[in-house]
Amino acid sequence: MKKLSTLLTIAIIATIGCDKLMKDETILVDDPELQAFSEGLNTDVGLSKKSINALNDALNRHGKDGKHRRDPGFLWKVSAEMQGKLSNEEKEKLFGWMDDNNVPYLYGGGMDAKARGGPGGDRGGMDLRSVFAVLDEAQRESLKSIMDSYKSQMEEVMKKAKDGTIDREAAKAELEALEATMRAEIEALLTDEQRQKLEDMRADMKQKMEEMRQVAHDAMVSALEMTSDQESGLEIINNESGEAQKALIEKAKAEDMSREDLKDALKQLIADRNSKIEALFSERQIEIIKIPEKKAELTTVKIILKFDRP
Repeated sequence: MKKLSTLLTIAIIATIGCDKLMKDETILVDDPELQAFSEGLNTDVGLSKKSINALNDALNRHGKDGKHRRDPGFLWKVSAEMQGKLSNEEKEKLFGWMDDNNVPYLYGGGMDAKARGGPGGDRGGMDLRSVFAVLDEAQRESLKSIMDSYKSQMEEVMKKAKDGTIDREAAKAELEALEATMRAEIEALLTDEQRQKLEDMRADMKQKMEEMRQVAHDAMVSALEMTSDQESGLEIINNESGEAQKALIEKAKAEDMSREDLKDALKQLIADRNSKIEALFSERQIEIIKIPEKKAELTTVKIILKFDRP
């Protein structure tokens, strides 16, 4: 009887094939961040087992050994694969979630290789983490004292603004003056050698950021198979949208817009920009564009996991 059962098992495997049995198994993601991302997407959309396996397989291959943290084009590669593997119903659910949450398309996805600089931007700002790294122990103690002192002064100004002792404009002027004085004191701590080291660090960081943006941009162009006209068209849309956002912020400052009015105006800007992008790309390209916009959830997952670790 035992021999018969063994023969029957072999016959079943031979009939349906090992591949069929393997396909019924659920593929899990090796990296906990990506596994949580996959589970979150499944919760929002309700993926079929076939789609879950396809997603997890793509996440494993393109995100292997933490590559998703180093490769700016990681989600573009996953998205290009998933565009052809998600069902129409799954796509409708995912894209409906985006519409409900007014998610901007191609925001920070390498769409602008000439965008902002590294820490502190191109404004010559001071990155305190970099400053702290070049200081010796005595200087670090001095830096902490300076930061504590100005933190108390700034909190006092904000308290006055909150209780109406001073108006918003006066509070803003006081805070800006305190920040300028604080930066001058911190700058005075540095030796010439340390200043040069900071400049070298800023230049190196800026170059790395530019390289990462270019990699992300190239991955986007490849995944979408963009034409040169689409690249230039997207650049025009981004420039127009950026200028409109700046103008809106300035208007809000000048006219003292309410937070809700500003929020509604920004939402409209996003909707207008999304409409222009939809007109620029094909339906297939738009589907690929929409899938990696779930990356905001991946960022949230990273933060949660970071604070959950002992």
